[in-house]
Amino acid sequence: MSDTAISQQDQAVRSGLRERKKRLLQEAIEQAALKLFLQRGYEQTSIQDIAEAVMISPRTFFRYFPSKEEVLLGPTRAVMRAGLEHLRTLPLPRVQSENEAVRTALRAVLLYIAQLYQHQRRSFLLRYQIARQVPSVAAFYLYALLEAEMAFYDLLQERAGEAYECGRLRLLVATHVAALRVALERWLDEGAEGDLQALVTSYLEALH
Repeated sequence: MSDTAISQQDQAVRSGLRERKKRLLQEAIEQAALKLFLQRGYEQTSIQDIAEAVMISPRTFFRYFPSKEEVLLGPTRAVMRAGLEHLRTLPLPRVQSENEAVRTALRAVLLYIAQLYQHQRRSFLLRYQIARQVPSVAAFYLYALLEAEMAFYDLLQERAGEAYECGRLRLLVATHVAALRVALERWLDEGAEGDLQALVTSYLEALH
């Protein structure tokens, strides 16, 4: 093996180690923050408190999270972004009506999101329990869903073009996301037990 190849391999190993250390520190910050939120309350916990718990500076905290809110809501936004990317890859099926095509796509995306929630049920349950204690944080959760709703609408409108009236499309997306929200709240209120996908499916069927 040449010196150049060895050097490139060493750089790759060092880069991989740096990324692993970053991920571990990010996870440590997140776990410390959630523990403090539960013990002291979200509003009573400062970024300085979180930094001290992990033995880092507040400046280092901001390299990983722009705010306390992002520690709490980051996974929710990440799941919604994943849902949007999933929607982007789905073909709009050829069915009898535009309504049915959009419903089919939305159903697939919401069930995909439900699957992601189930895979991280403990993390989302903990965050939900913290958010319920603080009305302002609970409002952030609702806003995260509203952001996703608007993103779904924009993408579907772009793909459907002039074939779909904007008001009807907006209403269709809003009612489907509302079904997801109600199912999520019930599932989390019940301790994140049971099949979330089945619950979402039952709520979507109730729309028709």
